[in-house]
Amino acid sequence: MAKRRVLLVGGDSGVVAVIDQYFRECHGDYEVESIEYCDDALILLRRSPFDLVLILSLNAPWRTWPSLSSPTVRIGSRSAILFLKQMRGLHSAPPAILVSGSAFRQTEEESRANGAFALVLKPVNLPELDRFVRLALEGRDGPTR
Repeated sequence: MAKRRVLLVGGDSGVVAVIDQYFRECHGDYEVESIEYCDDALILLRRSPFDLVLILSLNAPWRTWPSLSSPTVRIGSRSAILFLKQMRGLHSAPPAILVSGSAFRQTEEESRANGAFALVLKPVNLPELDRFVRLALEGRDGPTR
């Protein structure tokens, strides 16, 4: 059986290391890859299929965001929402789970409206994350809170 491919996007190295280790030790059937920048993740998703994307920060970093008026505009807060919008435009976008320290209802509604399967709050409760990962990979509807 082929391993499920999970892409970790953004987040500080500590969170990436904990989640990466968790998948590798507790779930040998996952192949985990991490990437720092959202724009690099979009390129990778266009080239290679993944079964799941975990966005590890609401403010996940972008290198730059090109536009006609300003070719090097920096993306600020809530950049994960922009990433979700861009990811939805991909031919076969995998489910995405957003991991965030923001517990605002607006954040959850906005992330869900833009294609996130679930919002998991920091500090990450690994059993809760595991449950959402399994549900997302099974193709079930996202959680209702």
